[in-house]
Amino acid sequence: MEAGGRTLAYSEVSPNEPRANVLFLAWLGGSRLGWQPVVEAIGDEYRALAPDHRDTGDSEAFTDPYLLPDLADDAAAFLRAVDAAPAFVVGLSMGGMVAQHLALRHPELVRGLVLVATTPGGAASTPATERGRAALFLPADMEPQERARQALTLMTHEGFPEAHPEALDGAAANAARHPMGAESFKRQFRAIRAHDTSAELGQITVPTLVLHGERDDLIPLPNAERLARGIPGAELRVYPATGHLPHLERPERFLHDLRGFLKQQS
Repeated sequence: MEAGGRTLAYSEVSPNEPRANVLFLAWLGGSRLGWQPVVEAIGDEYRALAPDHRDTGDSEAFTDPYLLPDLADDAAAFLRAVDAAPAFVVGLSMGGMVAQHLALRHPELVRGLVLVATTPGGAASTPATERGRAALFLPADMEPQERARQALTLMTHEGFPEAHPEALDGAAANAARHPMGAESFKRQFRAIRAHDTSAELGQITVPTLVLHGERDDLIPLPNAERLARGIPGAELRVYPATGHLPHLERPERFLHDLRGFLKQQS
């Protein structure tokens, strides 16, 4: 579909009479496929929408540099194009950063935020651990499926891949369908490096739920604590023995918390 002058691909699941609109925003290197199980689950009551960011998945290729506010503007154009505003916005990692910019730049489109495994960025950020950095800097010549398997192994808590080999298979299948090239990955990574909403968090006035894994090596927990302190009225929930992907590592609790927030606010 056309949004903001470019073509964005998306998935949608919705009942006949949805309670509200829910927008899911993907993470660095990920596409809408990573959110699909959650979209299908939430779509039984809500209009659940998951677009591919520009330069990602089935969306239009994009070769110029961009920043996360640009992706937020894409999301705003998407919500308007599909008549889904205002929406609850759920973003994980980079998607959560884009969600912050969306709420700041287009507050009239956002009904509430669920910020998962993400950060406000800035000089006060707690950096990734060595294990987390390893997930970001896998060999450039690694084939997409193996890269996805290794990245998921490093981003989740220790023991998760052995207990859930189907999660690795799913990540590999998504990567086979939507491989991300090295240059596209670099463009997203550079945009993330420039992200900093720390001085603006107080301007976010919508209900906000912050969800984070206790053992997140990529975006350590202190970043979520800063986020929750900065947004007025935000609630922080920490998942014990959980890494960077709570929706995969703790799916039942994640869906319970997400549904509870949506029902409370809608």
